[in-house]
Amino acid sequence: MKNIAVVVSSHGEVDAPSVKAYYENLKHIFAHVSEIMPIPKLARLLIPPIGAVVQARKSKKEGYASPMNRISASQTKRIEEKLQQANSQDFVFRVFNAFETMPPYTHDVLHHLMHAENEYDGIIALVMNPMESAFSCGAVCRFALKELGAKAYAKLRVVTGLYKNQALMTLYADHIFSHVSQPLEKTGLMIALHGTVISDAKGNPVPFHNGYAENQTMFRLLKQTIEQDARNRFERIEPVYLNHQVGGKWTEPTLAQTISSFKKNGIENAYLFAAGYFADNSETEGNAQSHLKKAGFKTAHYIPCVNESEAFATLMAKEILIATERLMSRGAFLEQI
Repeated sequence: MKNIAVVVSSHGEVDAPSVKAYYENLKHIFAHVSEIMPIPKLARLLIPPIGAVVQARKSKKEGYASPMNRISASQTKRIEEKLQQANSQDFVFRVFNAFETMPPYTHDVLHHLMHAENEYDGIIALVMNPMESAFSCGAVCRFALKELGAKAYAKLRVVTGLYKNQALMTLYADHIFSHVSQPLEKTGLMIALHGTVISDAKGNPVPFHNGYAENQTMFRLLKQTIEQDARNRFERIEPVYLNHQVGGKWTEPTLAQTISSFKKNGIENAYLFAAGYFADNSETEGNAQSHLKKAGFKTAHYIPCVNESEAFATLMAKEILIATERLMSRGAFLEQI
C-alpha cells in the first residue's frame, strides 16, 4: 500500500472581515501575482494596506462575508470521503485543505509534505480552478521544482485537464438544468469565466501562460454539451469574463458587455453560471450576481457554483485516483533510468 498525500488548494478569501485579515490576504495575492507579471515595488507596498482599509469598510457597509473558505473546506472533506469509499487496494489517502492566500497556505502545506521523509510515497495537488495557467497549477509546479528540483517529477503530480474534461462539462450541464425552472421564451445563459490579462498597458501580449486558450476551450465544450442536451431551451449562450482592474488589458466580453448583447438580441430572461469557479465567492455570488439582478431583465437567475455537490466530489476523487496511478507509474519509470 502506498501512502498518498492530497492537497486540495483553493484561492481563499477573507471570511471574517478585518483590516488585518484583508492586509494579509492582499499581501499574499500580490506576492503570488508578482512571481509571474511585473508589479511596481511601490504598488506592492501601498496597495495591500490601502486596499485592506477600503475592503474592510466595504464589507462592514454591505454586510457581506465570503463563503468560499467554508465551501472549500467542505469540498475537501467530501473528496476525502469519496476517496475512502473507493476502497483502493493500492493507495491510502490523506487529504489536506489549503489556500493560496489564506492560512493554511498551500506552499506551507506542500513544503511540509515534500520534506516529510518516508511519510508519503507521493503527493497529488488538486487546484480548485478548472483553468490552467501560470497563476494556478503552474504556481504549484514552480514551487515543487524550487523545493525538490528534478525529484519533484517523481514526488508530485498536479491534476490537470479539467477545463477540457467532458465528464465535468456533463456535470456542469446537469447542474445548470437542475436550476432551470419552467422553460421561458427569450431566455439566455451567461457562462462566467475567470478573467485574465491579455496584454500589458502598452498593448504587448503578456509573455506568460495566461489561461485564455483554456478558457475558450472550456466555453466551447460546455456550450456544445448544453446545446446537444434535449433539455436545452436557451436561445443564446454567451461567455462572460469576470475581470480585475490591474495589469493591462483583460479578457472580453465583460459581464456588462454580455448583458448589453443579450438585450440587443431580445433576451428577456437571463441565467448566469460561473463555470470558471468551483466555489461561490465575492466575484460570483457577490459582484456578478448583484450586477445581474440590477440589469433589468424580466427574470434574472444566478446559478450557484457546484460547491459541495456530491457528483463533483466523486469526479474529483476519480481524477485524483487517475493522477495517483500516473504518478506511481512515472516514479517507477524514473527509478529504472
